[in-house]
Amino acid sequence: MRSTIRKGATAVAGACFAAITLIGTPGTAVAGGVQPPEATAGAAKYVAYLEDRAQAGDAEANDIATQFKALSVQDQLQFLALISDTKTTQAYTQAVSEVGDEVTDTPPAPGSFTKALGAGHEVETVTETGETEPQARNSARTAAASYKDMWASYSVYDKVLGIKVTKVTVRTNYQVKGKDTTKVYPGSASHYNYVPAASFSHSPVKEWISSPPADNAQTETVWTATWTGGLGSWSARERVWADYRGFVGGYLK
Repeated sequence: MRSTIRKGATAVAGACFAAITLIGTPGTAVAGGVQPPEATAGAAKYVAYLEDRAQAGDAEANDIATQFKALSVQDQLQFLALISDTKTTQAYTQAVSEVGDEVTDTPPAPGSFTKALGAGHEVETVTETGETEPQARNSARTAAASYKDMWASYSVYDKVLGIKVTKVTVRTNYQVKGKDTTKVYPGSASHYNYVPAASFSHSPVKEWISSPPADNAQTETVWTATWTGGLGSWSARERVWADYRGFVGGYLK
């Protein structure tokens, strides 16, 4: 399989999905580096939450726990405060429509880009594309007909102090012949979330071929995120598109 990856960060304000009611409110550090009991309990509860998920088979949770425990005590307090802040939730809700790319007939910009949003917040977008073995086709016939099966995905991560606490992804699977997109197979949507009081759901995935001259494979879903504790909710459409060259774009808005 051949695969290329592009990463980018969008200039939006706010990058937390908030509300950790399972943890409680972090306390404030005191002189001598001694932490109030509620702060220590907050960090311990978050680690326990992640480790419980890891023991249930969630490999990503184990990695998040390792990253969190590697933070200093002060950074752990900042991390817990950020993902429990209603202001960052509201900022993310307002900015979510700005995440993404415009549909253009130019190749995506290569490389990796990071945009600091202040107070330890970042949003990172990642597009991936590659080729797969043709689905339900005789290989000789496929080679002769010059059909090619491809895939592309668009993901948005929320990063807090460098830790990717949430991710939403939509993927399109399609077939091309020459410069034409001839078929779009069923797409998919996936996510992960390590903010205990947040939950995610999505609508049925849709896929189609856009009208010429774009002739792109398109796949989309609508995500809904909600939080306990009165911190609100948001709903946003995530879409990915790609063509025969492997040019990929997407948005979440």
